[in-house]
Amino acid sequence: MGVRFRPVYTYMEIVTHPLAGDESKLDSYRIPDPLAESQYDHARKIIEQYGKDKWIAGSCQMSMFESSWALRGLETLMMDMALNEDFVDALLDKVMQFPLQAGKKMTELGVDMIWLGDDVSTQRGMMMSLDMWRRFFKPRYARLIEEFKNTRKDIVVAYHCCGNCETILDDMAEIGLDILHSVQPLAMDPVEIKKRHGKNLTLFGGMDIQQLLPFGSKDEIYNETKRLVDGCGKDGGYILAPAHYIQADTSVENIEAFYQFGKELGGYN
Repeated sequence: MGVRFRPVYTYMEIVTHPLAGDESKLDSYRIPDPLAESQYDHARKIIEQYGKDKWIAGSCQMSMFESSWALRGLETLMMDMALNEDFVDALLDKVMQFPLQAGKKMTELGVDMIWLGDDVSTQRGMMMSLDMWRRFFKPRYARLIEEFKNTRKDIVVAYHCCGNCETILDDMAEIGLDILHSVQPLAMDPVEIKKRHGKNLTLFGGMDIQQLLPFGSKDEIYNETKRLVDGCGKDGGYILAPAHYIQADTSVENIEAFYQFGKELGGYN
């Protein structure tokens, strides 16, 4: 009799910040090699096996802001952004080389979409001013998107951000973003975001995984699914999905109900 092992998935936590303290540490810091061929073996296998029938995404999340604060420390990086712009420029220019080169590599290999991401907002709003975001991140995201689309014209670019990031959506659309994820409903209403930005961005997500899916009734899940399909799906440009990973506090019954309701109510003629 064979033995089957159930896979175990875990969250990883940051326990130290390699570039904390002395700013001169940045001089000797080297990012992981984005062109090491072995790290794309899995991507090649997925593209070969599923590329003709499935939509393949190449992930470059934690693109710049999150990687930088993981290296430096969040509070320290925020102070750097306010007081030491030259250092932040040097840090971001170094960090962004990984998603830039990895995204181009995966585009060349044949993925359908490059998935970028940085959580720059909380449920209440942005973690920084629009001017500060434009100073440090907009031009670098513009370069990433431009390079990907120059590598292959039909590549689709998605961006993940938790929280209420509406402040930057016009700017992101301006520099060529195609898809916004996760449209977190307890931070910003997906239907309202669709009204204001749906002409420029496809929305991906929108179903609440904080309260509704884990604790709601099937009737409540049905009503919200219908609201999202009716309010966001009209004229296309919406991918119905949970706003983030479904957590262990959500019953299988509620997950199945959501997918069933999506199947019944969704789709385009």
